[in-house]
Amino acid sequence: MDTAINGGDLAMAANGRPYSVEGLDEIFQRAAIRLTVPAGSFCYDASLGSRLGTLTGKETDPDAAALSLAQDALRPMPGMVVKSAEFKAGTPNKVVVELSFNGALKEIEVTCGG
Repeated sequence: MDTAINGGDLAMAANGRPYSVEGLDEIFQRAAIRLTVPAGSFCYDASLGSRLGTLTGKETDPDAAALSLAQDALRPMPGMVVKSAEFKAGTPNKVVVELSFNGALKEIEVTCGG
């Protein structure tokens, strides 16, 4: 069981208190944390995070680069499969990662540099 997070902050229930997530929601939340936290930025675990935020769209194949970086970030999560990763140019740039875990699907959006 983990505390629910929404937009980088604790998610609050109607009563104003944080609430918990478990099961698939918890697993996908952990994947989202690994994808959105910049690699090396968490002092207690330097291996946590991804380098997705470094993508600029100037890579030869930004989708392939995003896929590789997402797979690398989620390697410590057995059973988590990165089905696709799509770089979306804009202000700001984003990567949409589609994940699969035990047949359940989830899309996670990560903001990038550039």
